[in-house]
Parts: sequence; C-alpha cells; structure tokens
Amino acid sequence: MIHISEDDARRAVGLQAAIDAVRTTFIDLHKGRCRLLPVVRESLSNGLGTFGVKSAEYESLGLIGLKAGGYWPGNTTHKAPLTNHQSTTLLFDASSGQALSSIEANWLTEARTAAAGSVAVDTFARQDAQTLGIFGTGMQARSQIEAALLARHFVTIRICEYDHATASALATAIREAHSDIEVLLTNPEETVRGSDVLITVTPSNEALFAPEWVPEGQHINAMGADTVGKRELPRSLLGKARLFHDDAEQSQGLGEFQGLKDHARMSASIGSVLADVSAFNRSDSDITIFDGTGVAVQDIAVGWVAYKAV
Repeated sequence: MIHISEDDARRAVGLQAAIDAVRTTFIDLHKGRCRLLPVVRESLSNGLGTFGVKSAEYESLGLIGLKAGGYWPGNTTHKAPLTNHQSTTLLFDASSGQALSSIEANWLTEARTAAAGSVAVDTFARQDAQTLGIFGTGMQARSQIEAALLARHFVTIRICEYDHATASALATAIREAHSDIEVLLTNPEETVRGSDVLITVTPSNEALFAPEWVPEGQHINAMGADTVGKRELPRSLLGKARLFHDDAEQSQGLGEFQGLKDHARMSASIGSVLADVSAFNRSDSDITIFDGTGVAVQDIAVGWVAYKAV
C-alpha cells in the first residue's frame, strides 16, 4: 500500500485529466460498469463539522474504494493552514480486497467537482454562451471557473459580491490568469440576469436568487447541495427547467433536487445524455439545470489517475 500526499496528487492530476476521467465515470455509471454504495453524511455532535463517507465498486477498473471527509467551516479561521474541506481517498483491489493506496484528496475533490461542472457545461450549455456567473467565492470557486473555461470561451465572468474581500481576491486571480476576460463584481440579480451559464457553489440552505431573474436559455450548475437541508435554487424554478443529475438517489436524497416529487420523470442522468448524444437537444429558450452532488466513482477515478502517475 502506498501513500500519496496532497502535493503529489496535485502534480499528478490536472483539471483536464480530471475532466476526462469524470466524463468516463458518468457514462460508466449509466451503463452499469460501476455502482455506488450507500452514503454516510452526518453532522458531528461537537457541532464543528460534517463528516461523510462515499464508496463505490468500479468493476471496469477492478477497484473498490471510498472517500472519507467532510466540511469544517471554522478551519480557515481557527486551524490555519487547513482548508474547510478535508478528504482522504482509499483504493482497494476489487479481486482480493488488498489495499492499494491512501490518498490525501483535498485537491482531487476540488478537481473532480470542477470537472463534473465542466462536463455539464460542455453537455448542456448553449454553444454561443459567452458570460459566466458564479455564486460562491470559497475553495471551489476558482477551479469551477477554470474548468468551465475549458468547456466554453467565456468573454465575461460575473462574480456575485456577497463578501467583498473574497470576491475581490477571486476576481484578481482570474484577471491575472486570463487578461482577455472581463471580470466583474456584481450583485445577485445582475449575476443571474447577465449570465448565459450560472454556477452555484455555496453551503446555502436557502435559495440564492429569485426565479424570475433567470433568463431564457440559461444553464445552471448547482454544485453546492450535498447534505440534507442544503439548497441553492428556488424550488419553483425546478418545474420550469430541464433537470439533470449525476446520480438520481443522491440528487433526491441530499442534492438540489431533494424531495422533488416525480423525480424519476422530471430529471435525467448526465450519463444517459453522454452515452447517447441524440437524446438531448436544447432550444435557445430552454433553461437547464445540472445537480452535481459528487459521486464516489469520481473519487475512485481521479484517485486511480494519481495512483498510476506515481
């Protein structure tokens, strides 16, 4: 069994490699080449964080594995230099159960989440999308933007300015990396109304904006809801949009579509669309929503990329 450090994992897996791996996981999950096992996701009794375990069997890779970790919102304030999100991935040989690797997976979690968003933008957003908006300026925000830029050529990025300091820091980083892109700090309504593609990546428990702000033709990546009670989008919007998920059970149980009546009829998997591109055609007026809850096969897949590289 080998241990892969955070630094080695970051060197081994870039965003494009994560995107390629995650795109394959969506198709494999749809085709039954891998399967998810029950999720554990619980608030800790000390009130300091949320701990979870996501595991899966990845038959086509000959692996079983899990990712354990969660969210400790006080880390960046009280536990520097730790980030709020802490994750560790374990990989096992499916034929024998032998432990292959333990992997410090903070970056890999960030990368696979951003990769899922990128694949969704590439799959569902209009080809002529030029403006990207984002709610959330935490750890995930920068990688979400960078991954989205690998899917579409955005000329303007709107960052919702809830917190001026973190929004300004994110804007500066994007401007320095992409001098040809206009980066704006905007209020919630301007962010929603002015975006062809909208990313929400927050820990919110309530809708971030009004449904009437959403323009026709917008694609939304809802990436923040991963625990019972979390939500970022107005419920009334779900009935007006075309809905897609990474996994039906997780989406309905702990994702943005949790509690959605007739979920099976209203929402389709992104894997089904990727496996049969003719199954999806969007009109210019369609509003599309992808609920990215984060599935264990993604963690196994990017962990496997890191394992093979080292």
